[in-house]
Amino acid sequence: MTKTTAYKILVAVKDYLNFKALAQLLEYFHGDAKIIFLHVIEFPQSTSLYPETVTQYVEDARKKFRGLVDWANSQGVSADLRVVASRNTVESILSEAERIDADLIVLQKTLKKIERRIRRLMSQTSLEKIVEASKKIVVLLPPD
Repeated sequence: MTKTTAYKILVAVKDYLNFKALAQLLEYFHGDAKIIFLHVIEFPQSTSLYPETVTQYVEDARKKFRGLVDWANSQGVSADLRVVASRNTVESILSEAERIDADLIVLQKTLKKIERRIRRLMSQTSLEKIVEASKKIVVLLPPD
């Protein structure tokens, strides 16, 4: 059975994206992919998520990450940008992957080794939670 539609790739972005590694990954799809860049703005439980509270944050992030869509288009790949306000980044990434029926979730490793060790002592990282809970294929991009 052959796939007749473009692969849907959900790329979760925070502050940094390894463009070189993502470009190498996209080569495997021969331009037959659609990227949905997702940036989650996480708010504490005490903050209401009413539109008047989060709209400015969402718009600022949209402006900040608009270049990602332009970059993907320059690579010959169709792309969209979604910015969401949430109380839980992991749940937002997983639910968005299900909503768009993503074939692949791409996450960016950013923490230095010492920071990862400290966080592991305290709790599981968001990245680890997504890898464990996802029913989709998850790809981790190296920091550099």
